[in-house]
Amino acid sequence: MAKIIIIGCPGSGKSTMTFKINEILNYPVLHLDKTYHIDNNTHISRAELVEKVNSFVTSHQNWIIDGNYISTIEQRIQLADTVILLDIDKDTCIQNAIGRSKKEKTADMADGFDNSQIQNEFIEFIKNFKSNSLPKIMELLEHYKHDKKIFIFKTYSEIDDFIKALSTTTI
Repeated sequence: MAKIIIIGCPGSGKSTMTFKINEILNYPVLHLDKTYHIDNNTHISRAELVEKVNSFVTSHQNWIIDGNYISTIEQRIQLADTVILLDIDKDTCIQNAIGRSKKEKTADMADGFDNSQIQNEFIEFIKNFKSNSLPKIMELLEHYKHDKKIFIFKTYSEIDDFIKALSTTTI
């Protein structure tokens, strides 16, 4: 693995998995939440996000990009050699998103972003992720399955097993 994207529903654990993988591989990381958001009400344009992703991947031989952002997901799948999809159940994702809102800001968040107030529309997005976003993601993964390593995890124990295997071998 050299070029990794980690995708999935908000609250699924993408950033946590990124931190764990990075402890092992020590690759440069691009957190899309930190890149995309300026503050709670402002974000960069899709064109700027595409430009920042392109700049990041051309500046590094190995890398990890964490974040979903469906508008640029195919671009990132094309650039990656390894795709990790966290397909965690929606109730867990909602609990994690609410729990995260009660914690201090983490390294994967934009400086001006305040995660302390979970918007109802964000919870609705999580509730509807499997019906609205996941089919598009699965279609893309099916399209690229022959030239990408694709891992789909449905439980945290599967993720833990992957991390343990990664720490002892090259996957």
